[in-house]
Amino acid sequence: MIRDWFSVPRVSAGDRAAIYGERTQDPRVEFVALTVRYWIDAHATRSMTRERVLQAMAGRITADNVWDLVRMLARLGLADEFFDLAASDVDNDGAFRRFLLGLDPVLIDAIRHYDAWSGINPKVFLDGFFVGVGESVATVVVDLGKLVQLIGHLQQEQMKTLIVLTVDPEAGLARLADQATVLREALAGIVTALDPTTVPERLLALWRGWVAEFARHLENLDPFSAGKLLGRIAGDLYQLLTSLVHLVRLLGGVAVRAAVRYVPLLIVGARQAAADIRLLTGRIAALLVAVGRAAILATPQVGLAVLRTLFPPKVLEALFRQGRALLADAELTLTVFNQAAHAEAFAGAGAGARLSAMVSADGKPLLMACMSETVSSAGRSASRAELNEALDEIIKRIEDLRELKPPKAPRDIRAAAVRAAIAKQLEQRLTTVFNRVLQTVAYEEFRALRKAGQAQPWRLGQAVHRRMAAEITQLLGGSPGLQPFAEKSLATVVETIAKANPELGAAMRGSETVLRQTVAQMLLGHPDRDLLLRLVGFTGSPSAKGAEKALASHLAERFGWKASTTVGELRSDLLLVDPEAARVTNVDWTSSTKLERFEKTWGTVADDLGETFDGRWEALAEAYGRAAKGGVPEQVVAGLEELTAHAVRETVVRQAALSQLFPGFFVTSHEMTYQGLHSLFKIPL
Repeated sequence: MIRDWFSVPRVSAGDRAAIYGERTQDPRVEFVALTVRYWIDAHATRSMTRERVLQAMAGRITADNVWDLVRMLARLGLADEFFDLAASDVDNDGAFRRFLLGLDPVLIDAIRHYDAWSGINPKVFLDGFFVGVGESVATVVVDLGKLVQLIGHLQQEQMKTLIVLTVDPEAGLARLADQATVLREALAGIVTALDPTTVPERLLALWRGWVAEFARHLENLDPFSAGKLLGRIAGDLYQLLTSLVHLVRLLGGVAVRAAVRYVPLLIVGARQAAADIRLLTGRIAALLVAVGRAAILATPQVGLAVLRTLFPPKVLEALFRQGRALLADAELTLTVFNQAAHAEAFAGAGAGARLSAMVSADGKPLLMACMSETVSSAGRSASRAELNEALDEIIKRIEDLRELKPPKAPRDIRAAAVRAAIAKQLEQRLTTVFNRVLQTVAYEEFRALRKAGQAQPWRLGQAVHRRMAAEITQLLGGSPGLQPFAEKSLATVVETIAKANPELGAAMRGSETVLRQTVAQMLLGHPDRDLLLRLVGFTGSPSAKGAEKALASHLAERFGWKASTTVGELRSDLLLVDPEAARVTNVDWTSSTKLERFEKTWGTVADDLGETFDGRWEALAEAYGRAAKGGVPEQVVAGLEELTAHAVRETVVRQAALSQLFPGFFVTSHEMTYQGLHSLFKIPL
C-alpha cells in the first residue's frame, strides 16, 4: 500500500539542462515524469501505474513535448518501465497506446525500443539509419531485424568461423542496442579475416572505428548521425554477408575464408582511384579463373537490356553509375567483368565483349548479359590497347540504359534463362542446320543455272539469297519471339521492331537520327570511332576539316557505297532480332571463293615466314621485316585487302550501326560461306 507521506525528488538541474539545453523548460513534462517515478518507486501494480500516468498525461503531454518526456524518462532510467505500460497484458483496452500514437505514430518505435538510445528521438535516429544504408555498398534497403536474422542463420551455417557474437541472434532481439551489438561482433569477425592490403584504407578505418564514433554520437545526443553511421555499417555488412554466401556457391562450395579474398569485389567501384581499378581488374580475373573458362563459355549470351527485367533500379544504379563488380540481390548474383579482366584470366584468349555481366542463381551461371562487340565475334582477340581501356570508360558507353525503372512484372529468371538458352541454340544452328541448308541450296541453284547456261557468280549469289530468305521461317520454327528479316533495309527493321514492341521503341527513340546519318557520319560519331576508322582503312584525321567528305569518298572507293548512302538504307542478307533476349544477329551469305583466295594468301605467307608468323595479320609487315624478306609480297597485300574489305563491309560496319540502333542489345555478325562456282564445277551433275 502506498503511504500518504511517500515522495520523490524533483528532476535535477543537470538532467533538465541535458534535456532542454537553451530551450525553455516545460514543467508539465517534469510533472508527468515525476508521476511515473512516484508510482514505480512505490512498487504500485503496473495496471494502477498505467491508470495514474495516463491521467497525468491528459491535458499536459502534446505532440510538441512528448519527445521531451521520452528523453527525460530515459535520462531518469524510467523509459523501460514507462513504455512497458503499453504492453498488451497491461494496456488491455489500448488506451495508453492510442494516446501516445495519437501524438506521434513514430512512438511505436519508441514502444519497441524504448530505452535503446538514452532517450534520443527514435524517428530521427531511424531517418539517419536509412540514409546510412543508402550510402553503403548495399544494393537493397535492409532493416536491422532482417540483418540480425541473417547473421543468426549464418552463424549456425558456413559463416560461423567468421562471426563470433556476444548476443544470441535467435533470441528474437527487439532492442536496437542489442541489434547494434550483433552487428558490431559480426563486422569485427569479417574485418579480422580480411587482408588489409586488398581493402581501401578509408573503408577499413570506418569499420574499425565505428563503435567509438557511434558512442560519441549518442553521448552528444545526435540521433541522426548515430543512426546514419549504424545504417552505413548495416548496409555494408548485409552486402558483404549475402555476397559471400553467393560467392561460396558460385565457387563450388569453397571454404568461407577462401571466399573472403574476393571481398574487394564487393566494395570497390570502377569510378574510384586508378589503383582501386587495377585491384578490381586483378580480383575479377582471379574470380574468373576460379569459376572456370569452360563454365563461362558455356553460359548463353543475351543483351545488357535484359538486366532491366531482372533487377531493381538500385542494383542497376550500382552497376552503371558506380561500376560495381559483384552484386547480390535475393537469390541472384551479378558478376561483372571486362575485356582486361578476361584477358588477364585466360592469357588474352577470346576476350570477347567489352563488358559482360554473368547472372547466377544458387551458384549456377544462368546467362551472360553482354555489351555488343565492336568487331566480328569470329574469334578476334582484343588488342593490348583495347585491353588496357579503363572500366570506367567502358561503363560510360552503356549508359543508354539510364532510364532505370522497376520491372513491370515480377522477375522471372527461369524465363530469361530459357530465352538465353534458345539464343545459344540458335548460334549453334547457324553453324549446323543453317549451314547444311545453305550448302544444299547453293548446289541446287548452281545445277539449275548450269543447265540454263547462266552459271555466273552474281546469278548464283542472287539465287542463293532468294532461296535462303524463303527457308528462314521454317528454320526458325523452334524460336518463338525471334523475328527474321531477310534482305530488308535497317530502316524497315527498326520501324517494324518499334511498332511491335512499344516499350522497346521508347528505348530506341534515338535510332531515327542514326538511320538518317550517312555511313560516314555514323562512323565519325560512333563511340568506337578510332578503332572503326582503322578497320575500314581510313588514314585521315577524323577531326580535320572535310573529314566527313574524305571518309565518304574512301568508303565509296573501297566498298562501293555512294557518299549519300545512309545507315537506314543498309541491307543485311539476314537479321535475326530477339527483343526478349535483347539480341541481334547479322548473317551474311558469302561465296567460299573468297575463302579459297584466303587459303592461297595464307599459303604464300606460310611459305615465306614459316613458324615465325604468329597469325597477327596487323603485324604482318613487321614479321616480313624481321625475316628480311624485303617487304610483304604484292599478291599477299592484294589478297588481304580484298578479303578484309568484304569482311569489314558486311560485318564490322553493319555491326557498328546495329549497336547504335539497338542500345543495350548484344549484336553479333556471322559470315556463312557456300561453295563458289570454282568448286561447284568440279562436282558432277
